[in-house]
Amino acid sequence: MGDQMEYIIPPWEIEAFVQSLNVSDLENVGTKSWLEFHKKLALLNQQSVLEITGLREESVMEWFISLKKIPILVYEAIQIDIWKHKVFPLLIDLNDEPTNTFMLYSVLYHEVIVVSLLENILFHCEGAQTVDDMVIDLIDYTVQRVTTLLDGKTTGIYERSEIKDANSCLEEIAEKQKAFEFDIGMRCISILHYLIEILDSLPLCAVSRMLAIHDIPYLLAQLIESQPWKKQNEDGEAMTYEASWRKIKANEIGKMNKREGQVWFGLRELLLNPKCSPYYEITEHRLSQLSKLQRHLHEDVLDQIAPLIELKRWLSYLNISPAMPSSDSTCPVRVEVIPQIKSTILEKYHKKWKKLARHQSKYLFTTDTSYIKDAAQILSDVYDLEKLDRIEAKKCSLCQEPSKKQCSRCKEAWYCSRECQVKDWENHKNICNMITETKQ
Repeated sequence: MGDQMEYIIPPWEIEAFVQSLNVSDLENVGTKSWLEFHKKLALLNQQSVLEITGLREESVMEWFISLKKIPILVYEAIQIDIWKHKVFPLLIDLNDEPTNTFMLYSVLYHEVIVVSLLENILFHCEGAQTVDDMVIDLIDYTVQRVTTLLDGKTTGIYERSEIKDANSCLEEIAEKQKAFEFDIGMRCISILHYLIEILDSLPLCAVSRMLAIHDIPYLLAQLIESQPWKKQNEDGEAMTYEASWRKIKANEIGKMNKREGQVWFGLRELLLNPKCSPYYEITEHRLSQLSKLQRHLHEDVLDQIAPLIELKRWLSYLNISPAMPSSDSTCPVRVEVIPQIKSTILEKYHKKWKKLARHQSKYLFTTDTSYIKDAAQILSDVYDLEKLDRIEAKKCSLCQEPSKKQCSRCKEAWYCSRECQVKDWENHKNICNMITETKQ
């Protein structure tokens, strides 16, 4: 990477980038000023990923914390989630098939960007501690997104259109959105885990929200049961999800996925932390759900995460002596803090969604070539493939090891050695020919 630019945003500009961020207005989605804002966040996210993968000083994270800009990310995630449910279906009803996908794609991708930034920043406990008053909003948002992983409904929001043409722009957007929804759900597992890790420094209303309102231990127990981070591909090979789906190598069988580890740590903290027990009464229903965890706590798991031995002990103890309902005297007084962001936005646009959709159609479904050209110009920096290539560590198409060599014909497949390339040629040949012909 040495001969390529070493950054996405020059180090001396990062502070100014973060400093200039302000919450966007829902009405402006799709306008040039909104696209400029989207571009800033996207470049900051790319820079942050570059800093993390390059094991460098994380200046993006530091500026977000010191300039107190994390709440903006929480607000943006919630705002686009509302847009997706309230405005997006109306836009499709009003306009039908979009002529280009990149405008709608950018709005849906906006949520992925802010959640990715949140995940990177909140990894550091001082980041998680500066969420401030928005912690309740963030808990509600992450719980909602993680829940979608369970019912398998990480499908697009816009399902009700009978998409007539499988190759239509709408179909393409629906497919993209499905992948985005899943990715956001996975990142929210991490964010939830980071918040649970700093439980002791969160306000009591946050602890009560996690346990008494959302029953997060039950949610996490269901994740352990359903394992959404694993699947089989068409050939029946085991796949695991990190930043994307990849095949599990022979030497990784039985190895715990990162998100699975985070779920176990979250469970251990919520069930064993004395600060939590007043808010979490072990009812019969909860007992029956939590007991199911025991069969997952086998040697393989305990070898990888030793602290789970305590959780296993606690669960066995629970089965012998089910906890009695707590008496009122020990039950803490609950001070419920109402999440602000979602209700404020819903109130502001109550009965105005259709008007908003009509207004946004002008930008998101425009056929004005000069507007499309300008928008593409603004975003060209964000989706610059050469830049994205630098961020993404390439893996060998055959053995999944880090790779430096690419197929000289199609420039799409990567290999760690000549040997792997020769072995994979039978598989790669047809795709290679197709790509090369398309490019010509």
